[in-house]
Amino acid sequence: MMLRWAESDVDSDEHPLAASAEQQHAIETRGRFARLLGRPVGFVPETSPRSIATQVATDAYALRHHAAESLVRLTAALSQRTNVAESCVWEALSAGRNQLDQVVSQLRESFSSAEAPMQFVRLVLREQDLQSGMTERLASASNVFADWLQFAIDLLVGHELQLNAAHNKVKHGLSVRARDDLKVSFVTTPPSADGTIPVGVLTGPDAVDIFDRPVIEVLAQAPKVDGHRQGLELTQLRVDVPAVLAEAYMIAWAHGAMFHVAATKHFEGRVDLPDYLGAPAHPGYPVGGPHPDHVSGKAPVGMRFPLTTPPGGGPARRPAGIAFRDSFIPLIFTGSAMRNVRVVADEATEEA
Repeated sequence: MMLRWAESDVDSDEHPLAASAEQQHAIETRGRFARLLGRPVGFVPETSPRSIATQVATDAYALRHHAAESLVRLTAALSQRTNVAESCVWEALSAGRNQLDQVVSQLRESFSSAEAPMQFVRLVLREQDLQSGMTERLASASNVFADWLQFAIDLLVGHELQLNAAHNKVKHGLSVRARDDLKVSFVTTPPSADGTIPVGVLTGPDAVDIFDRPVIEVLAQAPKVDGHRQGLELTQLRVDVPAVLAEAYMIAWAHGAMFHVAATKHFEGRVDLPDYLGAPAHPGYPVGGPHPDHVSGKAPVGMRFPLTTPPGGGPARRPAGIAFRDSFIPLIFTGSAMRNVRVVADEATEEA
């Protein structure tokens, strides 16, 4: 995949994959790659479709998290600037608080006053658009941006699942794996006495899919509960790639709007700027949405399972369960957590 991206890195007015110089550039890229490894010209490592699918899911998850952290940190830095005499916002981003929980706490404190809604409006809406006052269209766009900021915050801190820890594991490639062979569904029909269950039960209207997309599995120490350390925890995250990329796009849209407004203020009144230096274009206003609920709906975020007891002894205080964006359903196991069941064809299918 990286080779393919490198091959498309050419200057052209056309799409890279359709550019006339693309074929020659691809040959040169692959040829040099093979030579550096001492392999025959034309050598390309074999990559299975399944590994590509799981890598795409992993990259999509990481991309969304990068966008979320960028938006939250930029918002926190800008919300602290109350007058033009303060240091440059880019300096604040580089030298400010590093821990995400501290950044989010600072952000929440900055937006705790009654003026918070208009304070946020001025971060994402262009000043010239506000000169005639707030309109329904502008209010809608501001609300959409605000919802995606809250969504980004929820990705970074405070969720029942260790979403940020999962990103760190993905970033470092430790104690994490992506898989596309896991399907988990809740059904109300129990297995038959012979240990079988019809396939229609798993795909019918009464079945609730938890995992029907690629899954990222993470092994990490659970966060403390009331100051007490917890044991290891397995986190499984559902990655619906189109939805995750759409979420990343909307987070980046909010970031782009905020960056434009900040850059415009940064360059305001300066006449010594070269032609190529200026604020990037404003990305426009997402009037009417989509809001986060429009993208992922009520789909599950994932599941968690405690694997070891706390280092200090006693039972784990973070139960297993299924997490959604705004809720968590604990699971209570009254018997064996695993049982072999054989999926068989439906009777109607067999008769047909």
